[in-house]
Amino acid sequence: MDAREDLPKISVETEQDWRRLQRNISTAFLGRLDLELESQGASQDRESFLPHINQFLDTLFAITRPNLRINGRTTEEPYDDDEEMEPFDEALDRHIWSLSDQRLKWDREIGGRRRARPTEVETLVQGVYTQHRGIDMDIDANQESYLSGLDGSQLDPEMEETFVNAVTMSAQLSQSISMQYERADRFTAVSSEVKALKP
Repeated sequence: MDAREDLPKISVETEQDWRRLQRNISTAFLGRLDLELESQGASQDRESFLPHINQFLDTLFAITRPNLRINGRTTEEPYDDDEEMEPFDEALDRHIWSLSDQRLKWDREIGGRRRARPTEVETLVQGVYTQHRGIDMDIDANQESYLSGLDGSQLDPEMEETFVNAVTMSAQLSQSISMQYERADRFTAVSSEVKALKP
């Protein structure tokens, strides 16, 4: 939605410019009347048409007045001091409105993205999750088919014994590591106490 007026206003710099425009329009209008009357050979009827022409021009300018902007202010607003007013910068006004329109466009686009992105991310995560679950199920099925093809007689006894030894050694190693760590801590503490003793 645009905050600006639906119809653009006629912009002039000063009240004198507006009066000059009125004079030019009146002169052109009367010139056209004279031309038409001469072409029809009725120049003597000019005086009878003049009151109607002036009334038409007054009505035209009265209708135009609400759609007029003089020095950036509508003519419906009262003027306090014309001398103290700065001239209206039409280029700056257009730039401000274009920035406002651009901001509204970006706000609309960001709002649309905020509504659309979560569903896109959700769909993407669900797709990745489904894909990983399918791969895990394929791996499980392959392992089951591989293990079901093996029975106890097919395993090499030496390999089985080596595996059992490795498992027991790993348990001992984890216990040994924790014990060695405690010993290293105690050594550090005792070493610092011995260094602290005076000779």
